[in-house]
Amino acid sequence: MLILTPADFSVSTPTPASALFDWASSGNGQQINDVGQSAASLLPRDEEVVLVLPPRTVSWHRVALPKVASTRLRAALEGLLEDRLLADVGELHFALEPGGKSGQAVWVAVCHKTWLRSWLQILEGAGRPVTRIVPSMWPLVQSEAQVASAGASRSFELDIPSTIHWAHGETGEAWLGSSSVLGVSCTPLLEAASGAGGSASVAAITALMPPSPEAPMEAEYDIWLADPGVSALAERVLGRRFELVAQPQWLLRCSQSEWNLAQFDLSLSANARRGQRLRRSFRQWRSAPAWRPARWGLAALVGVQLVGLNAAAWSENSALQAKQAAVRQTLQQTFPQVTLVLDAPVQMERELSRLQQAAGALSVGDLETLLGAIAQASGGESYMPGSVNHTPGDGRFAGWRATEDQLRALQQTLERAGWRARFDGNELAIGPPAP
Repeated sequence: MLILTPADFSVSTPTPASALFDWASSGNGQQINDVGQSAASLLPRDEEVVLVLPPRTVSWHRVALPKVASTRLRAALEGLLEDRLLADVGELHFALEPGGKSGQAVWVAVCHKTWLRSWLQILEGAGRPVTRIVPSMWPLVQSEAQVASAGASRSFELDIPSTIHWAHGETGEAWLGSSSVLGVSCTPLLEAASGAGGSASVAAITALMPPSPEAPMEAEYDIWLADPGVSALAERVLGRRFELVAQPQWLLRCSQSEWNLAQFDLSLSANARRGQRLRRSFRQWRSAPAWRPARWGLAALVGVQLVGLNAAAWSENSALQAKQAAVRQTLQQTFPQVTLVLDAPVQMERELSRLQQAAGALSVGDLETLLGAIAQASGGESYMPGSVNHTPGDGRFAGWRATEDQLRALQQTLERAGWRARFDGNELAIGPPAP
């Protein structure tokens, strides 16, 4: 998985093809393998490319969707959000929260379509087409809230209403992004010599992201995270401790969410989305700590099956060897003159034929026995061969006064009776049944 975000995301100027990306690569979706910053043409190649949009590029709106057909959903969103947005709705891109459907209250992500499409075209032109688009921050979901869609993101699910703050750098400036059940805000971290800048930043954060009515006024359960590059500034401005989370780790966390802003006219095909979900699910099953017991259980099950199969094969092999030993013992007890046993059934049949010949009895390989088998298989028809070539245990009969179909029927009858019969041209070869 290749996770990347634009290093310069100004929406006021056209995006150059040489624009830089901050990127991180992960082989299993759980750990970072490599990080860097480069142009699109120099990015590592990967079959799954996730584009993470910076917080300030996406606005969030809570709307109650009417029950409309999926083909009219985009038009319904334009009508609902037209009065809330400053830009023309035709120039904006909309995306619903995971599992959002008509007839529900859902979060809608909005960003500039031309700006987003330009980044997608740059990556596609460089041979790194984007497979998924995710936000870097999104509204939180209360774990106790009634959520109709089972696919809603739970990456930041909390047991109580709270706010997650992330101090990060964007284009040389420090910003504090905040997400809660009320939405997402982003405010600059300003530092002044007199200290007034810090108070202004706190006031701006409180104004943009007021405490939830269900949360403590002091926001004691808020989570404060910061990129190492801006952590010192954030702690000075806001006067609190921040937990360090580097940008690559934050990008990885974003890629693990269920969000995908590639919807409507920017959406992928159904098969592509299904393939992404399957790859993501397999990657999580293969590497996520939560699935470790299942992986160990599957490995134990496979191990037990292999041990069981080997034990069964050993038992069957032992039984077969015991039967073979019994057959060899029977041969040598019945015919003591046989000292070397190579194929006990064949050798026993050969010794039995010798006894029958010595006693004047017919054996199954004698000519009279073969002719009797032909007469019995012919069912009263006069199938007589014109020439006979017989050796002990094998007879070849040719010059038949019968059609080819009749001879093939005779061959099938002999085979059903256990004889070895082979028809070649006008010659029928007959041998005694296999031992």
